[in-house]
Parts: sequence; C-alpha cells; structure tokens
Amino acid sequence: MPCAIAQDVKSGTKATPVPIARFPEESLLLGSARAYTRNGLEYYQRCERTAGIVKTRFLWKQGYVITEPSAIADVLLHHPDSFMKPYVLQRLRVLFGEGLLTADGEKWKEHRRLIQPAFSTERIAHFLEVVRGNAEAMVSSWRNGEVRDIYADVVELCLKNVAQTMFGAYDEELGGIGRALAATCHQLVQAVFDVIRPRPLRFPFRLQRQVQRELGALNSYLQRLIERREGQPARRDFLGLLLAAAGPDGPLDRQAILDESVTMLLAGHETTTSAVIWALYLLARHPQQADKLARDLQAELHGEAPSYRELNRLDSLRATLDETLRLYPATHRIARTVIKPVKVGGHVLPVGSDVVMPQWAVHRSSRWFRDPEAFVPSRWSPSFRRSLPRFAYFPFSGGARTCVGAQLAWCESAAIVALLTQRFRLTLADNDPLVPAEGLTLLPSPARLRVRLERRSRTSSNVAFAGWTQPAQTEMW
Repeated sequence: MPCAIAQDVKSGTKATPVPIARFPEESLLLGSARAYTRNGLEYYQRCERTAGIVKTRFLWKQGYVITEPSAIADVLLHHPDSFMKPYVLQRLRVLFGEGLLTADGEKWKEHRRLIQPAFSTERIAHFLEVVRGNAEAMVSSWRNGEVRDIYADVVELCLKNVAQTMFGAYDEELGGIGRALAATCHQLVQAVFDVIRPRPLRFPFRLQRQVQRELGALNSYLQRLIERREGQPARRDFLGLLLAAAGPDGPLDRQAILDESVTMLLAGHETTTSAVIWALYLLARHPQQADKLARDLQAELHGEAPSYRELNRLDSLRATLDETLRLYPATHRIARTVIKPVKVGGHVLPVGSDVVMPQWAVHRSSRWFRDPEAFVPSRWSPSFRRSLPRFAYFPFSGGARTCVGAQLAWCESAAIVALLTQRFRLTLADNDPLVPAEGLTLLPSPARLRVRLERRSRTSSNVAFAGWTQPAQTEMW
C-alpha cells in the first residue's frame, strides 16, 4: 500500500514484568515537576535511561513515564478502554471543543466513524494533486542564491493545503484566522503544561476573549462556505462529510462542525509543518544525505512531486522521513489517565494516575537504535524494520486512536520534501542548531529556518552537484 507508515508486527506483552523505578530526582513538595520544567525532553530521556516504567509525582498527581514498548502496547493496544484523555488535554476544550483531539468514549468513536472517509485512498490521491500545485507556486518565488527564512513559507503551504482539501477554499482571510488560532493554541498549551505554576480552572480573561474572537471568526467563515454549498450536490471533502453526517441524534450540530474544523485546521497543518521543517533542517545539516536523496528522487520523478502511486517505490524518501520522525516526532508524547484498575507491564496502575509515553525518548533509545542521536536514514532497511518492537517507533500514536490523518500527513510531507530536495540544495545560514520546543506539536523555537538556496541542475538522467562534472544539455528549474 502506498505511503505505508513504518510499523512492525511484534506487539505481544512481555511475560516478565517491566522494570519499574522511581524518578531519581524528586522533591518533597514538587515531585519531579521541577526537573520536567527545566527541560521536558531531557526529562523524558532521563526516565528512559532509568527504567521501562518510571513512577513519579507532579505536585500532588501520581504519574508514570512509560518507555518500554511492550508496556506502551498495554496502554494503547491491549487495554485502551482503561484510560481516558488526560486533564491537560481536557483543558484545551476551550479551543477544540469536543473534537477528535479532546473527545473520549462513544462521542469520539462516532465522530471518528463519520470523518474517516475524508482520509480514504481516493481522497489522499486528490489531496496530493493540491499539494503539488501549491508547492510549485511556493518555490516559484524562491531565487537561486538568496538567503531566505523558509519557515513561514512552509507554514503557509501546509495551512493552504489542509484548508483547500478539507474546506474547498483558501484565501487571506482564512489564512489569517488559521495563523491567529495557531498562535492562541500555543499560548493555551504553554499554560496547561506549566506544571510549576498550574493555572486556575479558568484561563485568564484576555486569553478567553482571544479564543472566543477567533472561533467566532472561523464560525462566520464556515457559515458563508456552508451557505454557498446550499442547493449544490454534496461534496466528499471534510466539510461535506460533516454536513451530511448523521449520528444517533441526527445531523451534527453547528458546534460539532466547528469543533472538528478547528481540530483539523490546527492539528492538520501543524503536524505536516513539523515533519517538513525538521526534514529540511536535517537535510541541510547533512548535504551528502541530501544529495543522495536528490539523485534517487530525480531518477524516479525527474524533478516533479510524486503522485500517490509513485510514493510506494521511493524507498530512500521513506527512510529519510522515518528517520526525521524518529528524531523529531510531531507527536512527541502521548498521555492518558487511568479510569479503572489496569495491569501495564506487569504492574497494576491505580485509578486516577497519569501515564505519559514519550516518543521523543523511545525513538532516541540506544536499546533500539544504534547511534540514536545521529541522522542515519540508511538504518531503515527491511530487516531493521522487522526487528523493531511495534512501539519502539510510533510517530502517529497507535492502536484504535492512531491519528486519523496519519497517512495523509505522511504523504503530504513526503511530496513536499521530494519536490524541494530535487529543486534546491539548502545550506543553513545560521550556525546555531534549531532547538525543539514542546507544544501541540514539536516545532523549533524561535520559529525560523534560515537557509541559502542553491538551485539544483537537472539532466535527463542525473542531478548536478558541486564538484561533479556536469554533462551537456543541462537546464535549470
């Protein structure tokens, strides 16, 4: 199947209990909250080095950090009904309402069933045609030799892609609404994850007003889109499916349509933005890897973005993206709250405790990956993929709650990276490495990626690189 996301069939639970230990640096008052606040990503890696399950406490809240794949399978695959979305995600309902990101139980199952057809093979194939056109328009403004911050370009491209595909429309008004909602979302996420200074039950009045204003703008925009569709044949895009949907209580109400639209607009474009930005950054840091990828892609695609069917045979592109998502997974940690007694990794977890499963730490574990901090796309051989436990690599979660748009996000990221890598060699314009920041997704902070653009040459069978003798009949894109 095209665009297959790397997974392995090994998912059995270990017969022996997973080692469990306390976090080695806890205070009487805060537990391990201060260690997490200093550097959350390093905190997760420290837990992974301590034990497969680390028992800890955030202020008064009992918690477990789980990095052993078999124990992660117990949570996501074997006993999903013993858990619910955690309190921190519930607090984001002020923005996402009861959308797929925050919903639980029967409401989540029903909405997932209604939305799933928007991510069919047929829809993804059509989506990639939209991506191809928008990516071509973006690179048409790039100039050979210029130093450019491409971060804003990628954000705009991904926002435009998801809006046109999901809602059948994109203009500067919707772009402005999407950017404003994303900025507000980041403020909300920072507030709910501040474990040292937890917010009261209500967010600051200024932030509440901001959310209400931006949701009102999106609702007004969607209302106009819906009115334009009245009397027209039903469409099979995301908005069309929501409008035609009928659940146990009849058609979806306007609030449900707004909730799912906010979720898809924000999570949809940020997931792909994260994957593309980190892939381009890693390729810019490793020019030999970028040149090899460009040669492989040029031999198959001749400088064009791949179609859905073509993605299936681009092994080097798949390996590059898998290695990118290993090092910088957009969803870099998953959390759950225990709602009924459950055995995880051979240990009973009490009701009310929180569980965190950080892809960031699992993907960088020396138990599963040789030289785990290095960017090595060639590690993703078929035999290596087969050797991995299922939840040693899970960039889009797993089990019943695997991201509904995982395949679409992977294919979009692959198409964009393929086109840009064939057209341009990117060289970092700044010496300082990008620093990942925890948020709704894993994005660099500050939000920028300054590169020098060098337009690649193309021939009928080769890509020209510095130091390589260029054959005759070469043209420039």
